[in-house]
Amino acid sequence: MSCCSGGYCQFKFPEGPPIVDDPVSNLQAKYQFLAYGSLLEQGEVVRIWMESGKTKTVVIDRKMPLQVLPGELKPIGSDDVIPWQLVAHDSGMEYEELINWYRHPLYNPSETPVLMVYGHLVEKKPTLKERWLSFLYKMRNLGR
Repeated sequence: MSCCSGGYCQFKFPEGPPIVDDPVSNLQAKYQFLAYGSLLEQGEVVRIWMESGKTKTVVIDRKMPLQVLPGELKPIGSDDVIPWQLVAHDSGMEYEELINWYRHPLYNPSETPVLMVYGHLVEKKPTLKERWLSFLYKMRNLGR
């Protein structure tokens, strides 16, 4: 899979949970704007990814369809206040480009964009004992 038209950043994602269609700007992203919707559902475990090929497993906390209005994006059926600057940052877009999506050349009025809200899984840090045993195991197998 290539993430760019030049083909200079080719990589393959390892096996795992489904991958979101578009990249995020950082692996700590909480929000992601998907211009053409998504088949992924709320509660599903997925992987977000960056153009560098790095991935992180997260849970979709919420999937909100958006109504595109002139100069505004509004969640359908919800009065939630959305931090659009953070959504733009996490999605790797300019704020003005996001808010004025109806003017964007890639805007498709027949597609409903969605906002994904991710919950990051707790990553267990290895204990000192686990790291020490791992080190001893590597040392033991070094001579083989």
